[in-house]
Amino acid sequence: MKNQDLVTKLKELKATYIEIIDPQQGINMTCGLASNYSELVNLLADPLKTSKKALDGLHVSEKSYITDLEYNIADVIGIVIKLLPFSEMQFIDEAVKLLNEIEQ
Repeated sequence: MKNQDLVTKLKELKATYIEIIDPQQGINMTCGLASNYSELVNLLADPLKTSKKALDGLHVSEKSYITDLEYNIADVIGIVIKLLPFSEMQFIDEAVKLLNEIEQ
């Protein structure tokens, strides 16, 4: 595959799969919380770590409002799931496949 063909294919893949953060198109579905995908993944890790610690602490807590905590954790996890860059991961898979074809 020629370099120009590769660039064309990568641009097509980008147009198809990049939908959460793309500064060139003015797209940022993270409400400005992250400016790139590395930042987004690190941002997603924090609430997941916090939720894990909160769930671990449910068994040692003697408070009577545990169900409120469970709902709050569920909300946090729901937000994280919505922010996960699923289609962008497809872009990475397809881009790697194209790059592997070039190496062969």
